[in-house]
Amino acid sequence: MSVPTAHGTTTISDRAFTRIAEQLASEDEHVTGLPHVSASVCGAVSAVHCDLAVRYPAPVPRLAAKIREHVRRRLRELTGIAVENVDIEVVKLVPERKSERKSGREHERRGGDERRPRPA
Repeated sequence: MSVPTAHGTTTISDRAFTRIAEQLASEDEHVTGLPHVSASVCGAVSAVHCDLAVRYPAPVPRLAAKIREHVRRRLRELTGIAVENVDIEVVKLVPERKSERKSGREHERRGGDERRPRPA
């Protein structure tokens, strides 16, 4: 893949393009592990497919739409290649660890501030 510029051409290998897409797809806190990503590029247009493991519970359709837009926008910004299609496939749901749930609930209960316990 080559991107013409005013002073020459920048070439991005298929492997580099795919690695960038992997990193971008993994940036959401609900994605666990490194996604499996495949991409096809034809000139200055591409299509991307991401297999993701997602922490459960997560709003999967909303999460997929968010990741799709993030990958599309950032790939264009970083490589200059237009991303025509981003397919998201959730291949695994991973339950939250108890420590993650507890710390999240504790933070919600406190409302983000430090409150002292009331005397009994």
